[in-house]
Amino acid sequence: LMPDLFLLLLLLLLVCATHSAAECTVSPEDQQQALRKVFSAWGGPTWRRKEGWLDTSIECEDSGLQLPAHCCWHGIKCYISRTCSDGERPEFDRCGFEPGLVWEISLESNNLTGDFSSLDHNAFACHLSGIRLHNNELWGQLGPDFNLYRKLYVVDLIANNLQGPLPQGIGQISSLNLLFLSGNSLEGNMPSDLCGNNTRLFSFAIDDNNFSGSLEMSRCTQLGYILARGNRFDQVFRSGISTLPQIKGVFLEENGIHGTLPDDMFISFLPSLEQLGLRNNKLSGPLPIMSLFSLKYVDLTDNRFAGPVPDSWAIMARPGSEVYLHTNYLSCCGTGPLSPEELMEANDTLRIDDVYNGVDYNAPLLPPSLELADELQTVFVHQRQSFKANGMRCPKLKLAGQKDGPDSVLDWFLDPSYYMFIKCECDEGLHMVNLTKPGRLPYLECQPITGGNGNESWEEAYPWAIVIIVVVGCVLLITMLLGLYLYKGTEVVQRLNNLKKRMQGLPTSGPFTAVVTDIQGWTGLCAQYPELSWKVISIHNSILRKARWNNFGSTHETEGDSFTMVFYDAKDAVAFCLQAQQMLGLQQWPSPKEENGDDDHSTPLTSPYAASVSELLSKKSRSNQSFSLLHPLSSSKDRMKRQSMIQEAPTPIDIRVRMGLATGFLCAGETLHGHPTIELAKEVSDAATGGQILMEDSTFDAVKDNLGELGTVDAQGMHLDRLRMRRVFNWPGCFLCRFISPATANSEDAVVLDMGTYTKAGTPDQVPKQAQPPHGTHTNASMIGRPSRSFLPLSKLSPAGLARKPARPHELHLYQVLSAAGAERAKAWGSTLRLKDALPLKDSLSKGYFDAPGTLAAPLGMSKRPADASLPLVTTVFATVEHARVLSSREMRQVERGLLASARTCLDQVQGDGYLCRVFGNLKLMLCFSKPEAALAWSCAMQECMMARPWPRAAMKEPFKEMLDQHGNFIFRGPRLKIGISFGRPDSIQPDHLGRADYH
Repeated sequence: LMPDLFLLLLLLLLVCATHSAAECTVSPEDQQQALRKVFSAWGGPTWRRKEGWLDTSIECEDSGLQLPAHCCWHGIKCYISRTCSDGERPEFDRCGFEPGLVWEISLESNNLTGDFSSLDHNAFACHLSGIRLHNNELWGQLGPDFNLYRKLYVVDLIANNLQGPLPQGIGQISSLNLLFLSGNSLEGNMPSDLCGNNTRLFSFAIDDNNFSGSLEMSRCTQLGYILARGNRFDQVFRSGISTLPQIKGVFLEENGIHGTLPDDMFISFLPSLEQLGLRNNKLSGPLPIMSLFSLKYVDLTDNRFAGPVPDSWAIMARPGSEVYLHTNYLSCCGTGPLSPEELMEANDTLRIDDVYNGVDYNAPLLPPSLELADELQTVFVHQRQSFKANGMRCPKLKLAGQKDGPDSVLDWFLDPSYYMFIKCECDEGLHMVNLTKPGRLPYLECQPITGGNGNESWEEAYPWAIVIIVVVGCVLLITMLLGLYLYKGTEVVQRLNNLKKRMQGLPTSGPFTAVVTDIQGWTGLCAQYPELSWKVISIHNSILRKARWNNFGSTHETEGDSFTMVFYDAKDAVAFCLQAQQMLGLQQWPSPKEENGDDDHSTPLTSPYAASVSELLSKKSRSNQSFSLLHPLSSSKDRMKRQSMIQEAPTPIDIRVRMGLATGFLCAGETLHGHPTIELAKEVSDAATGGQILMEDSTFDAVKDNLGELGTVDAQGMHLDRLRMRRVFNWPGCFLCRFISPATANSEDAVVLDMGTYTKAGTPDQVPKQAQPPHGTHTNASMIGRPSRSFLPLSKLSPAGLARKPARPHELHLYQVLSAAGAERAKAWGSTLRLKDALPLKDSLSKGYFDAPGTLAAPLGMSKRPADASLPLVTTVFATVEHARVLSSREMRQVERGLLASARTCLDQVQGDGYLCRVFGNLKLMLCFSKPEAALAWSCAMQECMMARPWPRAAMKEPFKEMLDQHGNFIFRGPRLKIGISFGRPDSIQPDHLGRADYH
């Protein structure tokens, strides 16, 4: 039985092979005859190009082979090799069949006119790889014989006049890769077997035909692009369809597709999609979830989608992506939208506030990573818009947290009704009219500006203008009276106090501030230029004496290039340093060439400050009389003369003076010589670099409220008239800021930077203390009662506090002060100090300003350099103790000590990456980190550390009572900490009123 079955099977295979061979026994001569019929049926004589056609005498040679004549007719290509070598493919290399058989017919744009069915498909069915006949005048149907092709790879029949449906069984052409049928009159439903089991169809274009029904593509697993614009399909995407893993582009605009998009369309059906075009359909409902980073182009314009844009669409917020969502019913804040069926049945375009029955003003305006730009663009006008866009300009969309620019503004298009017309404006001649209905979404339109009837006066037409004029007049009157008081109110008292300080001479008791100055590298300068040293020291001494006189100080002692001066008021001492540094900076110092006898460029002594003190003061007085908001240091003629002198003069010697300040208390009977405050000022001065002004914490406490006055100091001294004038112009804004936002430093104030707290060697007991002042001793009221900061210990300038100065003798807390105009020079020094004994920082909470992330990149003082993309990314952390208000003041101080100790311990664990910006009231901390992982590590460690710390009894009762899980492990113990972490690029980094880095 088995041999019989084997013979039967062999016989059947032989019959099939013979039948296939019989079907494909077509010779080149048969194909040449079929081409002659094509020439006759398709109007050959009228073709644009017909070189060689019907000429059988042509000697056709291709690739060294002698081929039949028709292989050299225009648009005909033949096979040239019977077999294909390694790497060759029949559809590209014309191999695999007998040379002379037709490989491709390519007659594009050749004025072919006739019935497409005139082509003898049987003659080419087994060998033809390509048919390229686009942009001709062929009509008729493809017909069932079109399915006979076995090697067809590309079909291009674009822009003809073909009619009828696609033939059933077209999916049997498994070799078909490119099928282009756009621009015809084909119709009917799409064949269910468009893609066979072994389909290779990659690109399918049927634009501008009349196909209808459902577009079923679930079996086209190799499909990469589908272009079906301008048909009448009514359904494409529905739940339950198979995944199309290879598809990259779907373009189904202008079809009339209705229904909703599946919520998981991008996740389950189109995982590799890059381009999606569904413009001008009837799709409704919410937008699907976006999950594709590969998607670069989405066009859902002119549909009926409703609801907000899902947050997942933020993945499309990147340069290079294009998102078109306008001309829909989308809204950020609308509630209760109409159902998809109701939106589908609406024949006329609905107004946006009729689609929703309410509004939620707390909803986010835009998806994450998006915000409204300042740049406006004209709104596109469409007849089916849910609002009137005529004459309206609205903001573009950009990446959140970035300034407007080509790299931040995105190609996102939303109707302005989506974000409730915020920041929209009207063209000239139009004004914005609010037509919002009660309880509905805001609705605005741009309408022409209309005037009155021409018969009424302006008082009758605008009665509210009279009220405004009266109110404005009263405000101006009050402003002028207050300005007059601020400008001249305290000037007389201030002058009397200054005269008293000048007449007293050196202090004998009470608070005082010591200033120690010296020239950096003076010994080496004298050795290098001995003949110039006397000139330099004369100019230097003259400048310091004039600055001292202007600021009511006295000279305690001099030693070579070093000066020790004392002041009754710390503000005068700081003003002396600021004025002296600016005078030294403007001074034209002698040049080394003078040492060789070149007198052409000799520098006059102390120029431009060679005038006497009386002349200098009179000049200052005259400048006060001719007050200007610009406050020039000299006239334009003086500046031009000085610039000319600088250009012509040789390179001068670089003279830099360092200054240190310390504040203390002189008891009755004590002498200044060897006083601890003088020694501390010398220590502070030694820590400075040439050109730098350093002060310890007591001095800072005394002047921190006078930075506005110190900001007016220039090379001619302090100009309080400038401050008074600034107060006159700024007092309304300052008054409002108390109720709107916390006060911020003025850009014209003197700049103070915290340089850190350092620990000295030894213990506090080993450091000598100063004498106690007698009871009843009076001190400067401006220096008493300064509040200390909990995280940076500061002494209070009271008699008792100054008697123990330094309040913490084993610690040295330093600050740097600069004028607003010269604050940028602080970056050159950074956090480097010239401490003799290389004192270590007290702890990780005591870092200086320039140890904070990004401070070296941020502008300081009056610098106008923008601080946007130049600032680095930082991570800010806000931590606060929950229910802190239930604690008393004493208990809160105890908890604060534990909180700061925990913060210090956790900062040490993240290897120094972390900066304590500020300690707020009610147990709140703000820190900044350069790395987000360090911020997260600190936060996690902080939560653990808070539970492990021994807290006082008050911090262990309700609501801080400890809680255990079922295994006896702590869930909560002690104060509970809430921590928030934010990562991004700050808008600005500025020193706050304590010299610490503040991030906005």
